[in-house]
Amino acid sequence: MSNHTSQNTDDGGESTSDDRTERRTREITDPRPLTNLTGFKRDQLFVIRMLADRNPHGLVIKDKLDCYYDEEITQGRLYQNLAELVDEGYVEKLPVDGRTNAYRPSERANERLEEHYEWERRCLFRELP
Repeated sequence: MSNHTSQNTDDGGESTSDDRTERRTREITDPRPLTNLTGFKRDQLFVIRMLADRNPHGLVIKDKLDCYYDEEITQGRLYQNLAELVDEGYVEKLPVDGRTNAYRPSERANERLEEHYEWERRCLFRELP
């Protein structure tokens, strides 16, 4: 007696529970985009990672983002989104002095950015895993 259940598939064949489990496992290991972040937050993360060896503070991050954005990035928008990235565990905030903080990507951010990059690369070059 087999422990496998079968189910009809869209192509008229049968799919076993092992097939579905394998497909779910493959989907979990496929790279995922950072869909839980706005484009601006994602861009902030990429810039923070790009500047990580310099321990950038907010205005350095803003200056770099200003190079890529056509519209003005206000300090309010910048710092609100940085605070949310810190709260969400993507960015580490390190005090430099009484008023200045440096920002670094967390390990989670680095992993998710690499996964996002891999997802984009596969989409752009139509590479299947």
